[in-house]
Amino acid sequence: MIQDLTDIFSALTAFQVVVLAIAALLWLLRFVYLLLFPLRVLLAKNSRGDKTSETPLSIMVTVRNEEDNVREKLPKLLALEGVDYEVVAVDDFSQDSTLSVLGLLKQRYEKLKISSLSQETRHSEKLSQNIALKSASKEWILVFSVSAQNVSQEWLEGMAKLMKDNTSVKVAYVTVANQKNWFNKLYRVENFFQQIKSASYILNGAAFVYNEENVAFKKSEYFKRGGFGGKVQEPFANLELVLNDIIRKNNTELAFNAETVMEKQVAIGRADFRNLLRKSIRIEKYLSKWKRFLLSTDAITELLYPVFTGMALLFAFQLWPVVLALIVLKLLVFMVIIKILQNRLNERKLFITSLVFSFIMPYYKLIFRWHFNRISRNHKWKNKG
Repeated sequence: MIQDLTDIFSALTAFQVVVLAIAALLWLLRFVYLLLFPLRVLLAKNSRGDKTSETPLSIMVTVRNEEDNVREKLPKLLALEGVDYEVVAVDDFSQDSTLSVLGLLKQRYEKLKISSLSQETRHSEKLSQNIALKSASKEWILVFSVSAQNVSQEWLEGMAKLMKDNTSVKVAYVTVANQKNWFNKLYRVENFFQQIKSASYILNGAAFVYNEENVAFKKSEYFKRGGFGGKVQEPFANLELVLNDIIRKNNTELAFNAETVMEKQVAIGRADFRNLLRKSIRIEKYLSKWKRFLLSTDAITELLYPVFTGMALLFAFQLWPVVLALIVLKLLVFMVIIKILQNRLNERKLFITSLVFSFIMPYYKLIFRWHFNRISRNHKWKNKG
């Protein structure tokens, strides 16, 4: 067998050797990435509240035209016991009865604080968040979505307990409820991969988040950095921009377990899926150069690996058993990792879609990113004109 392989390699042309060498390097980089990044999330010790200290929380929620969710879901949060917490709600100039419903709830629950924006304002969500942060009486802020449908005592306790004294940020998983909608499934898969990527980068010392919800952080860190500052005009991202200035590997806890998952009940369409992609592009723009370099290297190798693997099979077909064995090995490791993580995070019925998605989406996202950046540059140029 070894002699046969030696004979095959000795008969290869220079072009075939180059193709095989690049394919082998890309395979190695992608395989090492699996072991050092997603696998590390799988093996990481998650903060579950054992042997920890509990911290008081200000649960921050900003709402706009959310009358039904405020009436149906907020009381479930306000009824929880056993943790020292308050709920700070800011109405973002709702046109329905959201503010009135909040007022009625305030009469029933002393732990609820409410504020509001009195007029239509640009970048109002950031202004609402800033008002909520100023109104909060606790040092720790937990960003909450009023559409969350799985609020429980275990979730609240899990988010309130910290394992380390030097923690400044605690990151948990957030998703949307499964619906019989193709864009809902695409959204959930992209959301899953985004959050696994950010968690793996946190563990590897290149910390950042793609999502502000179900994240707890120290209020003093927000004001120490002057709040949103010059980032207030960013149209897609909100608190993620400040969190990514605060977050570091040594001051961040991960809570990627079933007890702390936040599941939102929201309708997802094509625009929501595209906005999820746009938001991730804009968040990456504000990261440090070396984090952007790591993300770019990750994206480029992900794009090139299937191309050169296919070329290796095509131009050096006599080595197909070796090439195929390496492909299968990497695929099996990838499948095991994402399957276990999806089960852990209650992201079921996504497995097959995730596999197909992982092969197709890098190319779609490349085109999407190019188109979105081109439109953004043209829009900026027109505004300057």
